[in-house]
Amino acid sequence: MKIPVNVNIKTEKLLGNLLDEMGETETREANAFGYIRTTKEGLRLEFMENTPDGESAVTTVNLLGDNIVAMNMGGSNGTYMVFEEGKTHSCVLSNGYYPMELRIRTKQLKNTISKNGGKLDVNYTVDIIGSRAENSRISLSVYPHEDIITS
Repeated sequence: MKIPVNVNIKTEKLLGNLLDEMGETETREANAFGYIRTTKEGLRLEFMENTPDGESAVTTVNLLGDNIVAMNMGGSNGTYMVFEEGKTHSCVLSNGYYPMELRIRTKQLKNTISKNGGKLDVNYTVDIIGSRAENSRISLSVYPHEDIITS
């Protein structure tokens, strides 16, 4: 059964010197409507998000227990990423022309999302062809949609 939820998405990208983690941070925050449901592997969260280029795309987050998260962001610049604390995974970015392999290193992952809501916080780095490209954070806050709240 799909449960309607509201999702607050906050992303942060470190700008400047990527090696010492000092510098300015670019922050983006958005709200979305979606659904959460139970799967054999854990929980699946799906929501519609507007991309920075104005396109609407579906993001699917598979919560595989407390320590592994697989995220598929749709659209012409679709990305498939796997987060697992302390591990590095090869992932794919589709930039509309050709797929590009990324290495995602998860520095920290905290997941408290259940069917009743919760929060996912991920702190990670992105490497492209062996060079550090990005220090990033993503935070998803999930809470019940007003359609299922009863007084």
